[in-house]
Amino acid sequence: MFEGKESSTRQLLERLRRPLYGTLLRLTRNPADADELFQETFVRALSASARFDASRRFKPWIFAIAVNLARDRAKRAAHPATPELRAPEDLPERNRNQAERLWILRADLLGALETLSEPHRQVVEWRYLEGLEEPEIALRAGVARGTVKSRLHHALRKLRDALRSGDSP
Repeated sequence: MFEGKESSTRQLLERLRRPLYGTLLRLTRNPADADELFQETFVRALSASARFDASRRFKPWIFAIAVNLARDRAKRAAHPATPELRAPEDLPERNRNQAERLWILRADLLGALETLSEPHRQVVEWRYLEGLEEPEIALRAGVARGTVKSRLHHALRKLRDALRSGDSP
């Protein structure tokens, strides 16, 4: 698939760089891990290119490789990566109360997101963090648009319930 097509491979890499890296960054919450997984995604795609079915779309295929790599890394890790947050006590006094509220809200939201199944968390991140529309999410996930709508609906309901009840880890 990639053999003898250096310029088209380079163009494809450039076109997919931002959305693929953004997805990996959201999944890993670590720029170094996202960089490493981005490179590994293309290495895997190159090595599996002979098995790629040219009648199917390339973008969902390579995103599936990336998501699976990120999922495998998360399983191997002792605990999921968490974003580095500046502790409220490290801030000037005048900003401390607001920072404490934001710290708690962010921690609660991240905890609630972690309670969602992978497919539900992915559609929420793609829709609200990446700003993708439902048709693009459907393509990326390799599912019907109705499935995306259903997953978003159920995920948002679960998030709302978890945040209201304080059930997030």
